[in-house]
Amino acid sequence: MPSLFLYSAGSNARGQLATGDQGDAHHFTPCRFSDVTTSGRLPDGAVGLRQVACGANHTLALLEMQDGVLELWGCGDGRRGQLGPSIDSNLANTTFRPLDLLVGGDTEGYTVRLIAAGWETSYVVLSHAHADDVVLSMGADDRGALGVSGADATSSTPSALRTNTVPLRPLLSDLGHEDAMLQVLSLSAGPHHVIAHVRALRPDGSAFAFLAGWGAARHGQLGPLDVPAPFLARPTLVSMPTTHALSAVALGQAHSAFLREDGTLGAMGATRKNQYAGLAGREHVAAVACTWHGTYALFRSGVVVAAGSGAHGQLGRGREGVERSAGPAPVQFPFAMEPGRAARIACGSEHALCLVDQGERGGMEVWGWGWNEHGNLGLGSTEDVHEPTRVWPPAEEGARRRGEAINIWAGCGTSWVLVLR
Repeated sequence: MPSLFLYSAGSNARGQLATGDQGDAHHFTPCRFSDVTTSGRLPDGAVGLRQVACGANHTLALLEMQDGVLELWGCGDGRRGQLGPSIDSNLANTTFRPLDLLVGGDTEGYTVRLIAAGWETSYVVLSHAHADDVVLSMGADDRGALGVSGADATSSTPSALRTNTVPLRPLLSDLGHEDAMLQVLSLSAGPHHVIAHVRALRPDGSAFAFLAGWGAARHGQLGPLDVPAPFLARPTLVSMPTTHALSAVALGQAHSAFLREDGTLGAMGATRKNQYAGLAGREHVAAVACTWHGTYALFRSGVVVAAGSGAHGQLGRGREGVERSAGPAPVQFPFAMEPGRAARIACGSEHALCLVDQGERGGMEVWGWGWNEHGNLGLGSTEDVHEPTRVWPPAEEGARRRGEAINIWAGCGTSWVLVLR
């Protein structure tokens, strides 16, 4: 039977690629999972990989098991507690290992459902059939990243041994619905700010949604504040840029983008590098993703349009005439991007990946471009890539036998490809 394999490339100073060492990988290299002898292969019983979330030097992976349960695994740097209490925080963990977040705690009835990662902070959503969803944070509290008050974040328990419960329920009092039950629809993290899209379920069966944000706020990435502040140390209601329901949230370093269910794109936050200039308000958008200083919109027509910083080729427009930052224009693929051809787009710190369906002539391929200092595009070099280039399957002869890409993720100078073979 076919098996799933995970490959990674790029920055690896603390083992965050899970390749078994701490050297940057300039080619896509099989990841290692503890107690799995075949490099790259997911653990026994894993039937899918739901999410990969990347921090500066650590990575979380959410595996889907045969019984439908989701398991949390992690690798890389845990010195600030970002891998939770069950991992030795003094080691560079160069293989994926299962994480137990509530060592000694009561986990009965709760299951892991969503993950996200900031610079040196991790976030996990736990769900229960008859209780509020719980958002846990662990790791560094830089710029309020843990989402708890300063007093809570500086408790006597060392950070590497502590998980924190982000207090979302008090927001229901602000909304006048203390009796509602909370469900986290999505959790999105930039390097230093976080936005949770939350549904409140009333006892009468009705529901409403809201956004809660914390972390860095100086540039308006968490919306307008009554009292301007460099960061918010506890969740605060984020003024929605629309009255329509949202389908996706994507965060850069100092800006936030929102995709409405009707296909309209909204954004707020820093604009100095044209992070979303000319994209906010555009319609017929199917997906959105953000680099630190840019926004990428996949339109229903199949075209990918990028705006923001282009200093390292991350706008995908070639070498000629590209400014350090620019307004929206299509990414220049060497073929027509028709509806449905782009299956997924993923953005790292300053590079982008696109999962492209080449049909009968090639199957699923991964194309990438942008910043490549750590070899994160897997092309064997560290030169920036200014226009979309095929990165999977690799160019070497017979590479297609390594499997067909079925999903992609990107992080801080890292790229990830899930392969079926």
